[in-house]
Amino acid sequence: MDNTKLNEIKNNIAMLPVLQQRYKSIMDRIDEAQDKVESLLKKYEEECLDVEHLQKESFSVTVLKFIGKYEDKIDKESKEMLVAKIEYDKAVEHVNELNREKNDLESRISLLENERQTYESEIKNREQYILNQMNSDISYQYKDCLTKIEHLNRQMIEMDEALRAARNVGDTAKRAITHLDSAESWATYDIWFRGGILSHMAKYDHIDNAEEEFNRLSIQLKDLQKELLDIEIVDTPEITWIDSTTRAIDFWFDNIFTDMNVRSQIQKDSEQIRDLYKKLENIISVIERKRGEAEIALKEIENRKNELIITFNF
Repeated sequence: MDNTKLNEIKNNIAMLPVLQQRYKSIMDRIDEAQDKVESLLKKYEEECLDVEHLQKESFSVTVLKFIGKYEDKIDKESKEMLVAKIEYDKAVEHVNELNREKNDLESRISLLENERQTYESEIKNREQYILNQMNSDISYQYKDCLTKIEHLNRQMIEMDEALRAARNVGDTAKRAITHLDSAESWATYDIWFRGGILSHMAKYDHIDNAEEEFNRLSIQLKDLQKELLDIEIVDTPEITWIDSTTRAIDFWFDNIFTDMNVRSQIQKDSEQIRDLYKKLENIISVIERKRGEAEIALKEIENRKNELIITFNF
């Protein structure tokens, strides 16, 4: 196959994703249109029954004739039946038109699928031929592209893993913040209103929940640190936690000073988590930027590799 024909096929199959998306869209539209047809058919059948019922119901006919409204009633029901029939016919034609468009798309997609197979087969043959030219300049360039593509793909996988780890930490941090905010509210209540055992229990229930999230954070941060090292980002914050001694003193020797101490510790923990969350946002932003740059570089190298194949003269 000559290069001109190969380029022509390449340009043709570039339309394939667009047509496939259009096909998916039109299938959804056909489903909606078919539902409308069924609904209008039901309505039309009901209108027909109204006319038939009116014509067969002797008592109603007698009464309507007696008061002089029989013909008007028949005319009204007939018009409604006619309108229902027109709406139904239009809906059926709409479905038919969509099906014609669907069939046309199926035909075009099928042709392009065949062309894509031809294109991929030709590319594979050319690629193998180039790789077999051990000492040629084009073989060296092609292998260099493959090496760079492999490196970039590996980088992007590592960045995806780092993003996953960072987002897991972020989700846990948000849950911890929610519990700390609630714990701080109860701690403030203790200070000003001298809350009893119920407020203590509510406060420490949220502290316990936050502590669970802190423990989870400790594990997740280690995972994140490993992932960040893989992509050469070293910026993982550490966390501490409210000590059990403070909790025991607050609970068993309740006074305003220990209440204030507990609230102060909660505020420090909350501030620490919020700082961690901000740092995470920055880390995620850096990773996403680096991944975007890698995607651009990968696309450029892929284009270069494909250009070497398409323009290669046997």
